[in-house]
Parts: sequence; structure tokens; C-alpha cells
Amino acid sequence: MLHNCDLCGNSTDFLSLPGDPSGKISICGQCGFVLVRERRSVAEIALAWDEIYKSGHYDPDWPGVKARLYYVAEWLDQNIGLTGKSVLDIGAGSGLFMGFVRNRNAYPVGLDPSPDNCGRIRQQDMACFQGFASDDAPGIGQYDIVTLNWTLENTGDALAVLRYAKRCLAPGGHVVVATGSRILVPFKKPLSSYLPQDVSYPHDTHCYRWSYETLSDAFFHVGMLNMAPDTNDFEQRDEMVVAFSVHEMTMKGLAWPRHAPFEVRDYFKRWETCFP
Repeated sequence: MLHNCDLCGNSTDFLSLPGDPSGKISICGQCGFVLVRERRSVAEIALAWDEIYKSGHYDPDWPGVKARLYYVAEWLDQNIGLTGKSVLDIGAGSGLFMGFVRNRNAYPVGLDPSPDNCGRIRQQDMACFQGFASDDAPGIGQYDIVTLNWTLENTGDALAVLRYAKRCLAPGGHVVVATGSRILVPFKKPLSSYLPQDVSYPHDTHCYRWSYETLSDAFFHVGMLNMAPDTNDFEQRDEMVVAFSVHEMTMKGLAWPRHAPFEVRDYFKRWETCFP
């Protein structure tokens, strides 16, 4: 199914993304958001990720995966505090991050669509619900912290996931997103390793590529804001970690600043030239 831009609703004005051999990743011509428009259903994307796990094309035991999740847990503990906090990890995978959180005296609960992943988490004596984060999903309680670690970009409906995360948030809590998307910041890896080079790759398993601004825009849509300094030094690191909280201020008449689409396209052109 072909989707409009998730952030601004644009349906016709899109630019091609330099360095993308498939032509499936687009830049919204109105707000500069980088997205895959042609997607399967949320359930089909989740099933595809289950197959990716089983095939070994992604493994939570890879050192790099462990290192980045350990970093997020430590960042959370130092900047927000984990001791005594309840934590819901959406897209919990095999529970590795949940274990890091539990080791810091927090109380983690997982949500994952994969029955195999839920089983692995329960074998570690941690609670996990099988299901999706969506507008019609049943509530599973309220938590001090809700985390989305390398998950939001891999969903088919980011705003629905954020609305669900907000619904699961206790008063005064935070929704925390960790992602490898770092658009409009210094290049940290070859563009060819950031964008799939295999044209047969199922691009809708990675529907979104975030900048700080587009991520903040998505949260703005659901009535949440990032209040610095609850942000890591993502200009210097491979990952971006941002904490958002609910604000009662009226959002009517306000607008989050957006990228110029050609600025985003030119950024990827420079990346393709300097660090292919």
C-alpha cells in the first residue's frame, strides 16, 4: 500500500533519495521527512522481522547490538534515573535491554509481536506481552519510562506507535527513542552501509530515517516535547537517544520547524560524494 507522508500528509510531492539504488526511499517534498511510502501491513512487517531474526540476518548477540543497548541503559540511568522505575520496552526483542535495565534496579516489562521473543524474555523471569503498539491495542498499564530502541524506524505506522507509548506513560514519565538514524549531522559511516544496496531488500522493514527535527515533529503530533538536555551527543555518536515528555501546553496554532526538502537531498548528495 502506498502511504502519504506520515508527518505532513503530503501525497504527491516527493524527491528521490541520492545513494538509494532501489528508488524506494523518498524525501517528502513538503517537510523533508525521509520515508518508505510503499509498505505492507503492520502485522506483515512484524512477521518479516520474525523471519529476519530466525534467518540470522539480525542477531541481538552481535557485539555492536549489545554495546548500543548497554549504552542506552547507562544513558537512561545517568540522565533520568532507573532505580525503582517501571520500564516498558516496546519492540523488546530477546530482552537484552530489559536485562540491562533490571541490573540497574528498574522493573522492566516487554512488548513484542514475536511469540519466540516473548518466550525468551519469560525464560529470563521477566514479563512480556505479545502484541503490537497501535491505536486499537489494549492498554497494558502505565510506566515511568517507555523505550523504543531501534524500533520506531522499523514500524509501519510511527505515529500510532507514539500514541500508544504515550497512552502507556505514567504522569511525569518519559518516552525514550534510541535510533541509528542521524540525518543532517556529521557522517559517521559510509552511505552504502546506511542504505540497503540490495534492490530486493524488503525496505518496509525500515520505513523511516530520522533527524532530531523530524523525530521531534513526530512527537509534537502526539502532544509530547523534548526538553533539553534530555538528548545525547548524537552529533558525535553513531546513535541518537532522545527523551520526550507530555506537556499540557496547548499545541493549537503551533508548528514544529521542518527541513527544507532540498537541504535533505543535498545532504545525501554530499554524503554520497564524500563517504560513499
